[in-house]
Amino acid sequence: MPRGSTATKSSTTSVATDDSTRTRILQAALECFMQIGISRTSLHDVARHAQVSRGTVYRYFSERQELIDAAIELRGQRYYQEAAAKMDVFDTLAEQIGAFGETVGRNVADFSRNRLRDDESMFMRLSASDRDGALRRMSHFLVPYVEAAKSRGEVRKDVDPEEGAEWLARMLMSVTAMPSSAVFEVRRPKSVGKFMATYGVAGLLGDR
Repeated sequence: MPRGSTATKSSTTSVATDDSTRTRILQAALECFMQIGISRTSLHDVARHAQVSRGTVYRYFSERQELIDAAIELRGQRYYQEAAAKMDVFDTLAEQIGAFGETVGRNVADFSRNRLRDDESMFMRLSASDRDGALRRMSHFLVPYVEAAKSRGEVRKDVDPEEGAEWLARMLMSVTAMPSSAVFEVRRPKSVGKFMATYGVAGLLGDR
């Protein structure tokens, strides 16, 4: 066996264990947030739920807010992976945003009927308590879609991808704040998707 290979293997195992423990703590935090609320969740609650010591939690997260931010970020990553799978089957920005709008509309409608899966419900509750962070994450997620649309000539040449992504994110987030209008209703997710596909992307099209 080559010299150093045992140490390298041990180091790799240690990193994997660290990642696993961190994810376990974050998942426990998300479950606590759902069950008792963010404001009432303590690091002690999270440690008990994750079945680790408080010292272990402090090893990964020195402050409560750091744990909250990381837990929300983890759920956001999972949510957007799911959203991307639905959007990436389409070839145009309008269709992609329509698919995203339909997904948002379905989640909001299901949440209002208390029929969300546990992980979806967590995300909706957490997003509602962290609107600035939710806008930042959604905008960041949409930037590559706007960039790709710009390269295909679907949007104006003067569109800044980051600004365009934020415009779309703000429109999508308005669905959660105002779930009904004269032209769509979140209980009909396809109407949200159609509205976003038709009008959400319209602000990025045509000549100034």
